[in-house]
Amino acid sequence: MLKFRFIIPQIFLIIPLAALWGSPAGNNNKVSLINHSQTRDCLVLSTNEGHIRMAAVTPNSIVISFCRDSIFSDPSDALIAHPGSQPLIIQEQDSRIMTRMGQNQVTIQKKPFEISLRTGSQHQETILIHGSMQNGNSTGVSIQLQPGEKITGGGSRAIPMDRRGYQLRLNNEPHWGYAWGAENLNYSVPVFVSDRPYLIFFDAPQRATADIGYSDENIFRLESNKENFTVYIVTGNDHKETLKEYTLLTGTQPLPPFWALGHLQSRFGYTSQEHAINVADSTIMAGFPLDAMIMDLYWFGKGIGDFRMGNLTWEAENWPQPQKMIDHFLDNGVKTILITEPFFLTDSDHYDEMAQKGYFGKDSTGNAFVIDDFWFGPASLIDVFNPDAMEWFWSKHVPHIEKGIAGWWGDLGEPEKHPAGIYYKAGSSDEIHNIYGHYWSKMLHDKYREHYPDQRLFFLNRAGYAGSQRYSVFPWSGDVSRCWNGFRAQLPIMLGMSMSGIPYMHSDLGGFAAGEKDDELYTRWMQFGVFNPVYRPHGESIPSEPIYFSDDAQDVIREFIKLRYELLPYLYTMSWQQTTKGTPLARPLFYEHPDKSEFFDIYDTYYWGDNLLVAPVLEPGITSRDVTLPEGYWIHLFNNQIYSGGQTISVETPFENIPVFVKAGSFITKAKPVMSTEYFSTDTLLVSYYHHPKTENGHGQMFMDDGENPTSIENGEYELVSYQATNTGRQLKIEVNCNKGNYYGKPEQRHYNVIIHNLEKEPRRVNINGRRSDFSFDEKRSKLIIPFNRQREKIEIVIRK
Repeated sequence: MLKFRFIIPQIFLIIPLAALWGSPAGNNNKVSLINHSQTRDCLVLSTNEGHIRMAAVTPNSIVISFCRDSIFSDPSDALIAHPGSQPLIIQEQDSRIMTRMGQNQVTIQKKPFEISLRTGSQHQETILIHGSMQNGNSTGVSIQLQPGEKITGGGSRAIPMDRRGYQLRLNNEPHWGYAWGAENLNYSVPVFVSDRPYLIFFDAPQRATADIGYSDENIFRLESNKENFTVYIVTGNDHKETLKEYTLLTGTQPLPPFWALGHLQSRFGYTSQEHAINVADSTIMAGFPLDAMIMDLYWFGKGIGDFRMGNLTWEAENWPQPQKMIDHFLDNGVKTILITEPFFLTDSDHYDEMAQKGYFGKDSTGNAFVIDDFWFGPASLIDVFNPDAMEWFWSKHVPHIEKGIAGWWGDLGEPEKHPAGIYYKAGSSDEIHNIYGHYWSKMLHDKYREHYPDQRLFFLNRAGYAGSQRYSVFPWSGDVSRCWNGFRAQLPIMLGMSMSGIPYMHSDLGGFAAGEKDDELYTRWMQFGVFNPVYRPHGESIPSEPIYFSDDAQDVIREFIKLRYELLPYLYTMSWQQTTKGTPLARPLFYEHPDKSEFFDIYDTYYWGDNLLVAPVLEPGITSRDVTLPEGYWIHLFNNQIYSGGQTISVETPFENIPVFVKAGSFITKAKPVMSTEYFSTDTLLVSYYHHPKTENGHGQMFMDDGENPTSIENGEYELVSYQATNTGRQLKIEVNCNKGNYYGKPEQRHYNVIIHNLEKEPRRVNINGRRSDFSFDEKRSKLIIPFNRQREKIEIVIRK
């Protein structure tokens, strides 16, 4: 009761909605509340058009479900959190019901019916849901858009970051050769983020629509043809809080296999065993680090006219000794990844067996639905919702895993061709379309956890749903055009997916479809790729490997790939942050600076982790580009030039590099470059601190484990090194602390080279743990280098200026 007395006065402070926007629903809102009831954890509202159930799911999220009858839909597999543990306090007045659900203050106006929530750092913003839930044969929710409010998200979209004014299909759909302006692509996620800030998740496995101020500039409408729906609303102080809270609903991504962060080489396609070996060997001989070779559909067929999609066995003529090839790759630190598809051609080896056992989606007569106009030939789709079908599908993976296949590539999983009238165990094609690929990912994840509990899954795919991140998906952005507009499109796609909770979106580096061979485009795309979650060149018609481009392009790309490998400790720490905190790897500027409304529209510059700011070169032939720098001081990664933030600057863009900046006060940990992560070690680390005399404090971390153990975090089998810098003017103190975690392969002793960038002058002395230490100072580059071997968990370096 004490809690009740403290909470209710806060609720009374809610400003009447009419005072905020007048009557937002206008005279068209004819919905009214008839009655309400309360259970232990939810509030049920009956209106003149249906029933609404509301409850807190996490402290700062609520779920609103609607049904026309009395049967609410169950949450989809996207959700891992459910109502039941958050407080629910209700007080009724004549015209309204006021309630506290978790930490959310909610007001329900009875007539006309409206629901409002408070959000923001001081609960100063209001989220208003009003109007009819029904719209003809559709049902959905209408959210009032405030003047100047901006909305982003929705998954993979090649459009500006602010999606207000768009009507978007929530529908996974492929578009071969797309470029900038493609509104609907392979991986739609019904998650949207407002700059107010709040987050909306419309749990719609079915095809749906997001009308973001398109039909009515003041209304954000999410709807589908189903008679019921569920929507989750997440509030918070800023974008970091709302996205973190959202991951409590749908989960975070498990740690990737460490090798998956290296250079993964792919094309459409390697046509034979000899071809694949020659390309891999030539790549390594040319000095390019390499961690995986990815086999397209030629591994089980011969291409056009003889695809054999669904065979799931090596084509014997062109791949006579696949085990020999896999072992050869492994001897060079290279993994093998195979493609699979959910389509089975009617003339494939297993089709008749599968049809007889009922493993395909069915037509209205109960027979396998045959898609006659599928590009590869007449085919049926496996029923991913049928446990028996999935058990059979998994059984075809196992022999390949046992022979050394390290990961999988799931293609065409939208599904690419998905007509109405296919019936699965879980419903019709229209009802489950968007979650089809999600269940494919779930099957692989669950089977690896059951049968290979010591192995992390790598599943490269191009379609899924909210929550698919839990199943170790590494999505790519589909068949992008090989052109500058295709390249530019990758920025809002990657950042939009990040803000939709899918952290490892990446692209076919260099472009996939059509276009011409272009050294400059390819090089700029490959440079950008170093600061992407996955580094994977891929394309058709034109070779996608760097060895087939000019010597000048190769020289630049080789150094950038080596930089990728040097930065693996930094990147892997980003992965740990995502797994443990839900933090995106690639972050739009507004994520870190929510008070800067002008940052919401910037897509061509982004944060890569906590400390790096990346500004790719997105146009041909330019010698400079403008970059907006947030407040603070920024150091160019490649030439060490210092810039003051809070302004837009012009930066040179030589062919050899792109604008990348380090935030002053940052620690960047690098390792020795290697030709494969198989040879990676942290026995020697280069820790750079980017000093600025006006920056008083700095911090950083490095996470490391064996790169393979799926339960390393849960079991404490990892190392976490923390760095702290304190600048008093007269001295700079660097503290290095390490937990006592152990893991297989942890070096017994570690050598550090701590580099202090931009030190004004050579220091008078350097002490490590109270004893004078050797150092060297590069006066020309203003760089101090302090070498030492770590002998204990805590190191204190004092630099007296």
